[in-house]
Amino acid sequence: MSEILYGRRPVLEALRGGARVIHKVYLMKGGRDEVFTQVEAHVKAHGIACYYETRHRLDVLAKTDNHQGVVAVLEARRYSELQDLLDVAVDRKEPLFCVMLDEIEDPQNLGAILRSADAAGVHGVVIPKDRAAEVTPAVVKASAGAAEHVLTVKVTNLNDTIRKLKDEGAWVYGADAEGTRPFHEADLRRPCVLVIGSEGKGMRRLVRENCDEILSIPMAGKVSSLNASVSAALLMFEVVRQRRLKTTPPPFAPPSYGSTGSSYAPSWNSPNTYASPVEPGPDEVPPDRSFFRPGPDPAPETPVEGPDETLNDGPSDPPESPIDPSTGRFHW
Repeated sequence: MSEILYGRRPVLEALRGGARVIHKVYLMKGGRDEVFTQVEAHVKAHGIACYYETRHRLDVLAKTDNHQGVVAVLEARRYSELQDLLDVAVDRKEPLFCVMLDEIEDPQNLGAILRSADAAGVHGVVIPKDRAAEVTPAVVKASAGAAEHVLTVKVTNLNDTIRKLKDEGAWVYGADAEGTRPFHEADLRRPCVLVIGSEGKGMRRLVRENCDEILSIPMAGKVSSLNASVSAALLMFEVVRQRRLKTTPPPFAPPSYGSTGSSYAPSWNSPNTYASPVEPGPDEVPPDRSFFRPGPDPAPETPVEGPDETLNDGPSDPPESPIDPSTGRFHW
């Protein structure tokens, strides 16, 4: 079985990755830029059959006109096993870092998540077999070729997979707008699995119930949710931040914030565990934390009517005129 891959960056990353055998490459006549030249150089270096064709011919081969003048015929994709994902964490000597997608159906979202996963150093991405987007050429194109470097596992049952990962010592965190803990207050330095729900319905009920904790992303705007790929990127790079800076999340406060009904309670009085490892300079004064008061502002005081006792009771002098009577001009 073979697969058609199109796009300059996706084909270049497939050539660089070397995970799949590339049978032949088609390049558009007259196409030239830096990435195109790199593709051409890799093709020649690997001794891969290369053919120069017209744009119309490439449109037919790729079944789209979005090929950017580069089309490759390569070995069909083979999904990895769950054990392969666990082995990657062991080989890197890192706590498990996995992303699980619960019925993400939009290929553009899947491609964007795979691109972020590659950038964040995720050990692998788990997707369900049914009712979800697969890693197709369109997804590889949307990921700018990053899908060729990310280990992707396809499973029949996400809940069984969650239980297996828990047996391996992983903590499973689901992302949801109704989560009780802000994502940056969870300890993501330990082995963790981040579960991202579908674009419209979020996580399914059983998947949600099997998570150890549900995390939220505090928002101040009018829209109550983020795109699935954006939410996934925020959580992934929070893992990166905590592990690289070796920070400790602040203690989790109960879901109470004054009378506003918000579930997010900032820990103003807790130590600043997110401070930079660089010590503050002599001129840097920490803010007065008593300034940050939880809850609504107090009601403004109503002025008391009547004379001010601090003023003299005698008649006041008339204000001095700003006009000089001798010249008729203003003076200040």
